[in-house]
Amino acid sequence: MRRKTTIILTALIMACSITACQGAVDSISKGISENKDTATAEADIPETPSSTETELSSEEQEELEQELYNSYIEVNNFMLGRVQDSLERYFNYVDIEQDEFTLLDADYDYFDCYSLSEYDIKEVENAYEIASSKSNKTALDEAFLKMYPSLSLVISTLNDIESYTDVKSYLDDDYEKAKEYHTILMGALFDYVDLGDAFMSELDIVASEHQSAAYERMKEEGYEVLYAMNRVLDLANDIESELYEQGVWDENILDMDLEKIQPLYDEFIANVDALLAYDNDEEKLASEGISKHGWWSSFIRDLKDTKVSLTEVLQKVKDGEELSYSDTLITQMAGRCSLTSFDAGLSSLINDYNNMIDIG
Repeated sequence: MRRKTTIILTALIMACSITACQGAVDSISKGISENKDTATAEADIPETPSSTETELSSEEQEELEQELYNSYIEVNNFMLGRVQDSLERYFNYVDIEQDEFTLLDADYDYFDCYSLSEYDIKEVENAYEIASSKSNKTALDEAFLKMYPSLSLVISTLNDIESYTDVKSYLDDDYEKAKEYHTILMGALFDYVDLGDAFMSELDIVASEHQSAAYERMKEEGYEVLYAMNRVLDLANDIESELYEQGVWDENILDMDLEKIQPLYDEFIANVDALLAYDNDEEKLASEGISKHGWWSSFIRDLKDTKVSLTEVLQKVKDGEELSYSDTLITQMAGRCSLTSFDAGLSSLINDYNNMIDIG
């Protein structure tokens, strides 16, 4: 069971979240790039641990590298999940293009952001501790360590802002602390945007290498269901990445280059069909530690909805039709004919997969 869990963790296709939030990242990046004179601040960095690699056996070292890689995946998802959501929330009220704290609506005296959990913060610190202790650091390690100070400062400042706004202290001090926090946050973001992008680029390279190796091991060891599940997530991410590169979404689906999307779609469908067939094979599912009920049922339901959303959009493109008014009314509804619904379905699939693995 321990080895199976390691295989699964190695194969997690968490990089699929990278492209999904790219538009939001770009909007914040644009705002930060226009504030180059913003003051910067240093994050408190713990003392670098001394290297312990020489004290570890090769097996222990391999396990530590796997732990670090899994932490990097968690950090990536944290950055593109809760951190990104918190930043978007803050800049929903505060002008990102101003060096000084300025509410977007001067007549509305409210602003806030989301808090960041201790669990996720500890994951960032765990990655820092392990990466710092390595005597031979990879390009990914170096990218993470360069990003760490700015990420730490973004995290601590967002939590400071959340505590400050939670009890509306800005009404007590006439926004004095708000101005201080804004200056610190903008300074941290100026570094974080570029260094975070560099970290994600290096992680994408390493994730692809891990992914290829994991796929080979899955096939060798007979994990056909897990292989198909991971391929579905990977191919859905590849489709989203290609759509992003083409600049295509719901409002302009006819700009889609089908010659590039179709091969990805065909392989996606082949793996969807395989999973639907496995849904009727409880013995095979059980052999890979998967219960027919619970999160597997949720995964299959979301898989069908995700497939339907994408299939209907591609049919519209082939027919030369834009999305209709009714298509765009509730774009995130399961199984709707829209790329937004496809994206929401992919997010649900990732959640189902992760919960399934956590349970196993």
